This record gives sequence, structure tokens and C-alpha cells, in this order.
Amino acid sequence: MILDAHLHVWDTSVVSIAWLAGAGLPPTASIPQASGERQYILVEADADDPAQEADWLTTVVAKDPRVHGVVASVALENHDAEEQLARVAALPKVVGVRRLLQDRDLFDSSRLVQGMKLLSAHGLPFDACVRAGELPALTQLILQVPELTVVLDHMGKPEVGDEQAMLKWRRDLACLAELPNVHCKLSGLPAQCRDAKELESVVADVVGTAVELFGPGRCLLGSDRPVSQDPSDWCSRVLELLPAAYRSSVAHENALRIYSRRPC
Repeated sequence: MILDAHLHVWDTSVVSIAWLAGAGLPPTASIPQASGERQYILVEADADDPAQEADWLTTVVAKDPRVHGVVASVALENHDAEEQLARVAALPKVVGVRRLLQDRDLFDSSRLVQGMKLLSAHGLPFDACVRAGELPALTQLILQVPELTVVLDHMGKPEVGDEQAMLKWRRDLACLAELPNVHCKLSGLPAQCRDAKELESVVADVVGTAVELFGPGRCLLGSDRPVSQDPSDWCSRVLELLPAAYRSSVAHENALRIYSRRPC
């Protein structure tokens, strides 16, 4: 069984997501139909109104038994973070929270740290989405909240076309991996590559580095569809790169443990 722990769905006729059009992405994105026994965790897509998006995502979950849960968006640095967290935590099948950190000047925010502590008190993990150059800042941020379970999205978005940047990414990822409360989502690499040829040339090295640093007990799968477009099945591609002994842990066991459903 594969649990795809990073699938995006949206319908811009219901929930506005301003950035999609500029990124060339379609106005609607649904759960794949022909997916066999695959299960999913739906991850927020930086909607204009996060609360509205969370409400809509829970309606999607209610209609599809393949969905294990939802990672919703909460602006943890805002003054109403405690109220918004309580609201989101009460929604059916919300199993985590993400606050998009990339390209936002939030790493030194004491209010963000406080919001992350509140999130930990709710027993929910935190999805951290950053660019490779922000990995050191993320490490320093997480050091302040050692009690919080953190999932690094997209392996830290390595800059695959830049040799020096890749060396730095490996060093910074190694430092982050030293924190035992941080897990790594093997996801998002197709979106970092210019084309299928570049993806094919780097996938084994990038995924192998992430698994080596975090270990198979702290890695999980995510397709990042439809933001990431892999000409093959990304989740199957990753599993084929791993030793057979690692596959069940990475395919579903780790995600089920990290995103454990709580009683509503």
C-alpha cells in the first residue's frame, strides 16, 4: 500500500488561490481516479483564505474514503493563531498544519515560535516548506521547539542545476537531519527540475541523499501533484530506488505514524 502524503486538490470556483494562474496550473485539481489502493493526505495550497480552504478540504475528505487526512494552513505567527488552531484541530480528519515559510520573512518571529508551541500542544505535526537556502534558518527555528514533530516538504527544494548550491544543500540538510523530531518528505523534485531528462539525471542522488541522512524510519512519500509533474508515477519511482527492506516504512508506515488520526 502507498500513502501519498502530499497531494494538492483545489477548485478556484469555490476557494480563491491567486498564485495558480501565474504558475500555469489549472483552475481545478482533483484526486486521481485510477489509483488502485493508494491513499492520500491532502495538503493546503496557500489559498487566499486558509480557513475557507480547510473547510472545503474537509468536504472533499468526507466524499472519498481514500483520503487519510488533511494538512491545513494556519498563520501561526498571527495574534489569532490560538483561535485558528483550535478551529482547525476540531475539523474532521485534520492531521497536520502547514505554514508556508518559503520567501517569507518569518524565521526570526517570536510569535511564530509561540504558534508552533501551540501546535505541538494540539498534538499535530508541522509541515515546513522552505527553499534550500532557508534550511539553516529552519534548523534554528526548529531548535526552539524540540517537542514539535516537523515534516520537511520536498527535501528542502534543492537547486538541482547548480553544483555549488547542491553541495550546500547536502551540508544544510545533514544539519537539519541531526534533529530527531524532523522527518523528510520525498516529494517535490519534479517541480525543481527543468524537464524529464534533468529529473532522471538527479533523482537517484537527491532521494538517496535524503534517505541516507534521515534514515528510512524518518522518510515518507509525496507526489506533490499537480504542482510536480512526473512523466512516470513519482511514488513508484521513489520506491524502486530504495532497498526492499525500506519500502513499507517509506511507502506508508511512517506517514501513518506521523499523521495519526486523532478522535474528533
